[in-house]
Amino acid sequence: MAKKNNTNNTNTLPEQALNFIVSDVRIPRMVPLQTLADESGISYKALWQMCKQNKIVHIKSGNKFLVNVDKFIEFLNTGETEVESNDKESNTA
Repeated sequence: MAKKNNTNNTNTLPEQALNFIVSDVRIPRMVPLQTLADESGISYKALWQMCKQNKIVHIKSGNKFLVNVDKFIEFLNTGETEVESNDKESNTA
């Protein structure tokens, strides 16, 4: 006869269901400005100014800026952020 586990697990999901939920969520890669400056060759000050002007997608955690790497690469390739392109479309309509 198998032992029963008497812990209260009413709020937990089976491991397979949890893996399914987690695999559907894509967490963006957020890096600090210094890391981005080292990897991209763009100066820290230039990146800092882009954050202050809301040219690149970022969040501020305390006094540290964290930049979304995928959106930054998109910005470098197109020259505009997703927010700017949506604003332009709504202004022309």
